[in-house]
Amino acid sequence: MKKSLACLTASILAIASLPVSAGAAEFDPFPLGDVDRDTVITGHDAALVSRYVLLGDNRLTDKQLKLADINQDGVVDQTDADLIHQQAVYLLGDVTLDGVVDVDDGFDTAQEYAYYAALLRNSDYTLPMFSKLQENLADMDGLQDGTPDLDDAMTILQYYCIYAAGCLSNTQAAYGSGVFYITKNGAPCYFFDPADYIQNGPGKGF
Repeated sequence: MKKSLACLTASILAIASLPVSAGAAEFDPFPLGDVDRDTVITGHDAALVSRYVLLGDNRLTDKQLKLADINQDGVVDQTDADLIHQQAVYLLGDVTLDGVVDVDDGFDTAQEYAYYAALLRNSDYTLPMFSKLQENLADMDGLQDGTPDLDDAMTILQYYCIYAAGCLSNTQAAYGSGVFYITKNGAPCYFFDPADYIQNGPGKGF
């Protein structure tokens, strides 16, 4: 018995002393393309990558950049944004998760902000409150700048008004839903910034 225990202990020590391979990949539970790490690939992930590629002002972390490189070619570029957009389960702005972006999404986002502002929470912070997925979908401009606020609600409503007025029809006819106006280099844009849209208009770029 003692001899068996001694052999087992020696084996364990020998295995423990083996060097860890420098090439061993770090485990990440989130799938490639899930840049915001909410377990679902959505229009928000495409928005983050699109903003990073076109403007570079949303400061993606190293972990986010690894997830953004969905085609694993070593660079994060427009191709990754396009592929993520194609795989998106929910549209950017669709906080009600019903497949469309409309006034309900704007009102729900405003209500969520009101709950935050009034500190109307259960003691365990479960209700009423958006899920992480819904919070991310409210981030229309792709800046990942915190919990939903009135700016997010107004941006969703502005997008809906522009869409309902048919002012995105040319862009969306060419590229499909969830694509906003076309930038100067001709790349599809997956985030929506009303200030840029109003100042520059569809097709005029930044």
